[in-house]
Amino acid sequence: MRIRSALLFAALSATPGFAQSAPAAVPPPQPAASFSIPRETPVHLMVLNEVSTKNARPGDRFVLIVQEPVIVNNRVVIAENARAWGVVEDARESGAAGKSGRLSARLLHVEGRHGLVPLSGTAASAGPGGATQTVLGIVGLGPFGLFARGSNAKLKAGDSITGYVAADTPVQP
Repeated sequence: MRIRSALLFAALSATPGFAQSAPAAVPPPQPAASFSIPRETPVHLMVLNEVSTKNARPGDRFVLIVQEPVIVNNRVVIAENARAWGVVEDARESGAAGKSGRLSARLLHVEGRHGLVPLSGTAASAGPGGATQTVLGIVGLGPFGLFARGSNAKLKAGDSITGYVAADTPVQP
């Protein structure tokens, strides 16, 4: 009886369609292709709060926001209203005799959807010249006109600055 069962099983196994075949190999899911935000991609920013030589010092950081989304490969990689940071490089307060203040700042990075994106770019401002006012002050007030101070330099809230992605920055899918 055992021999017959074994022969019957062997015969049926050899029949096409009866033998169990291995399940078809299912390819593993492919991760989405990674890509980079290219160097020199423009990022349009807006100063959030005024930065002035009246109270800013070198090393002070200030906040900007992204004015329009940055899109790479049909994907938003930096969202509108994302926070960006800058740092004051030089801040010279206005002085006597109508000397205007000077301010310069450098962009640092933006907080993108996939981490920090380094930025390059600078902003500079000088207070309006006060030479004419100083001359008029000397004429009207004599030597006391020399004590007239110039105007402070400032980056006003709402000012636009264009920064650029400083290096190819990988983006996680």
